[in-house]
Amino acid sequence: DTSKAPEWPFTYSKIDPAVAEERAYKAYHEQGGWGVGVAEGFFGTLADEVGYPYNQIPTGMFINASSGYQQSSLCGSIGIAGACIGSVCEGADAKKLIMKLENWYKAAELPIYQPDGPIATTVAESIQCEVSVGKYMEAEGVEYGDQMRKNRCAGVAADCTRKAVELLNEFFA
Repeated sequence: DTSKAPEWPFTYSKIDPAVAEERAYKAYHEQGGWGVGVAEGFFGTLADEVGYPYNQIPTGMFINASSGYQQSSLCGSIGIAGACIGSVCEGADAKKLIMKLENWYKAAELPIYQPDGPIATTVAESIQCEVSVGKYMEAEGVEYGDQMRKNRCAGVAADCTRKAVELLNEFFA
């Protein structure tokens, strides 16, 4: 019954990480940033494949996670991936999975997903937007507004979406 508030945590249905990843990348470019990218990759895919309650979540509301929540603080990809995980897991389980996601992010050479051609990868060693983006821009010699930086951050949104889906698929297997 879609007239009632859904019970939390939402029932998770396994989704294809590659589908969510591609959708996140496109949404980053088309809709405006990390948070929308991750939300569209996760909630948007589940809305199409499962329907309710995921089709009740307007992914555009996650625009606030762009540019490290406007202050170059927490990477919006991590923040919204954490919200995605938290939507389908009890608190203690969500915390464990989010910690795995954050530890992976700090150690991974990102971006992994690079559909628009090869770009430099960097290891953030942090979940802070300013550090993560800063290391990339220094390594590649680009400014914040450059297309290569945007492709990099779209790739990171895709990578975080994929990793969150992989963690959840494994958790609920």
